[in-house]
Amino acid sequence: MPEHSTDQSGLEYIINHVFCPLKLPQASDHTLENDIALSQVVLDAARAFKDQLPSDKHQLWASNFKMLQNLHESIRFSVMSLEEVQSQINGMDDKVFMIRAQNAAVVLRKFESETLFESFKISPDPAAVMGAKGKLICSYPGPAITVPDTIANDALFSAELANFLICMDRDVLDVAVTRRKADSIVPEERDTTHPWYITELLTGILRGLGSIADEVPRIRKRIGDDVLWYNAKLPVEAVLALACHSRCSTDDSGAQRSRTN
Repeated sequence: MPEHSTDQSGLEYIINHVFCPLKLPQASDHTLENDIALSQVVLDAARAFKDQLPSDKHQLWASNFKMLQNLHESIRFSVMSLEEVQSQINGMDDKVFMIRAQNAAVVLRKFESETLFESFKISPDPAAVMGAKGKLICSYPGPAITVPDTIANDALFSAELANFLICMDRDVLDVAVTRRKADSIVPEERDTTHPWYITELLTGILRGLGSIADEVPRIRKRIGDDVLWYNAKLPVEAVLALACHSRCSTDDSGAQRSRTN
């Protein structure tokens, strides 16, 4: 497995989030550097895992690895790069974008004559987490829309989609939870943002260009989240895990679509 330098903070973060049972201080340990370190470890493990697979599974896993690599590239900075996102959209590989300001992720999957757009909420509502008896059961992905490649591969479409995703990743909009503090309105970091601009607005725009996807494989996960009351951030490991699990489920489902990769 390739070796990458990881500082003490990043190493502790990886150990805590991969190997250890959940231990909750009332603050998040998520930082951009830690998320990049964790993403790199996942990439290294995915690369090593390929060597353990039979040869007939290499192409499937290579596509999965490329998707994880695309996600790693897109989260390297505090906001996504327009050039990087547009380049990924124009590529033939599956890709996943973490839209941080909207608490959402967008997944693009390329098929023979169409592109499948999926989206989902990353972190559940604190009220749902606290109100659940035991684990919270969530279904992924959320809305799924197919768009013909005659539209999805158009340069103007990809440029506008990339610009939309960049803005949504950066801009804190009216759906973000706020509170009054010292006669000022400030963002409420202890609550989660409703992903309306991704799961509803973007979905509605794409629905006007395509159609609701049929036979989309869905996975159900038992979420063991707890509520942090100070400086809570979105967990990149949730996006990594869901994207990988969903990708494998898509290829194992026997869906009628033919893949381009």
